[in-house]
Amino acid sequence: MYERSVLVVEDEPFVRGLVADKLKGNGFKVEVASTAAEARKIAANTDIDIVVMDIDLGPGPSGLDLGIALHKMHPELALVFLTHVPEPRIFGIDVKSVPKNAAYLLKERLADPNVLNDAIEAALRDRVGPEFRDDLKPSHPLVNVSKTQLDVLRMIAKGMSNQQIAEERGTTLRAVENLVNRAIAAAGIDAKSKTSARVIAVREFIRVAGLPE
Repeated sequence: MYERSVLVVEDEPFVRGLVADKLKGNGFKVEVASTAAEARKIAANTDIDIVVMDIDLGPGPSGLDLGIALHKMHPELALVFLTHVPEPRIFGIDVKSVPKNAAYLLKERLADPNVLNDAIEAALRDRVGPEFRDDLKPSHPLVNVSKTQLDVLRMIAKGMSNQQIAEERGTTLRAVENLVNRAIAAAGIDAKSKTSARVIAVREFIRVAGLPE
């Protein structure tokens, strides 16, 4: 019987070990990588059937960048994104960029012992339905914030001032202030809050997306 091979790409050693052990217990041959560069090298030199990857891989290319590149080079690979990031838009990537028939699962769903295996089987058969595409039904405080507004919140979360953001974007200080105000409104944050609405917006961004690199 052919033993299917899966590559687990995860920068957190503890999570990488948990996922790898789970898949080994389910009968898969498992390779592991902690970066996109390492994963691409393994995929190029090893007979891999499935790639299970986190999206936030720290400095360097993200898991989404990796998945898109692998899909172009090895379209036969089954892809499963396993992440805490509710939707690719948080990273400035359109949901349409997620390769066709790739699964997108939130890590919290691993509480169901069968969900990862079921998602892998669906990806292998090119039958990934809505039940394995959590990015198509996001639920978080910034769901109504536009891509441009998210980009500005990301810059603020990096510690940039409005003036620095204006210079980075090649726009005016007033335009940046308006973007921030619209992001606050879209997120449903009370602009008159005793705690700065800007601070709350950035706090929500970090809670949803994690600390930006």
